Amino acid sequence: MKPTLIIQGTITQASQLLQQLLIADLPLDCVVMPDRTEDTPRYQSLVVASALCSHFDLRVGTTTDYGQATWLVILDRTTDDSAVATEIAELRVFMNRIVQNGFKGQLIFGGAHDEQLSYFAWKFSGLQANQIWGLGTYPLARLLTARLADHLGVGSAAVQATVIGTADLPIVVWSRTYIGPVPILMYLANADTKISADDLDKMANWLQREAKGDQISLRLMALIELLEAALNDQPLIAPATTIHTETPDFAAATPVLVTASGVKHLTNLILSEDEQQDYSEQVTTLRANIDAIENQQTEGRG
Repeated sequence: MKPTLIIQGTITQASQLLQQLLIADLPLDCVVMPDRTEDTPRYQSLVVASALCSHFDLRVGTTTDYGQATWLVILDRTTDDSAVATEIAELRVFMNRIVQNGFKGQLIFGGAHDEQLSYFAWKFSGLQANQIWGLGTYPLARLLTARLADHLGVGSAAVQATVIGTADLPIVVWSRTYIGPVPILMYLANADTKISADDLDKMANWLQREAKGDQISLRLMALIELLEAALNDQPLIAPATTIHTETPDFAAATPVLVTASGVKHLTNLILSEDEQQDYSEQVTTLRANIDAIENQQTEGRG
């Protein structure tokens, strides 16, 4: 029996993901959940096209499908710039609905604000922390990997770039970025190398600029790669957004093992002094954002 993948989000993003999945033809029973009843007919052409796939099946689902889901992918569910607090309030209702319908799979946030949505989904649902994760900085890490490989004239497989934090404010961890078995910082001492400290600074600044743009295509490509790895029983280490349960708890992207059964935290990442300071400051901000949203939610219920 094939795993079941449920997709929920705006029709624009859901359709874009489905088009890529049709091409990938992964062995999945895929169920799309329209956010609006009037969107249902608009998925029909994709359902028809899935008949040409050898392994990938697609249909429009109902709430009873939540109980059969292996993965539930939540894309952006609005096209406007809704306040995060509003998204969280809607998330509470959504989590109640899927849990009441027997959802026990993995919940993957593929859109914006995945660090906050992942955290509050965990709080609202009662699901285990390893069942909930977001794409985090993995799409940006893949982008940086490609940029480094092109700059150095090597294959992407030879580059291991580490990017942590959040998708909109990524922190490049040069101290844990490798070219083959060698830390990239060791290349800076070699006069014959093709890379300099100035190059690294420019790449970090470039990545932060890219992070301000639309990342949806990058995210969907990264998601398919992670799903394919899980289906092939070849777990990947990726900087996904996960729940960090230390007190006070929060969610952020650090390297974890992404498997078919959930995410698994690895050993604590050892950072340079400057990197640790940047990451600590970001964690402080993330925790402050959580407190602010929780206060708004409490006031709203009052």
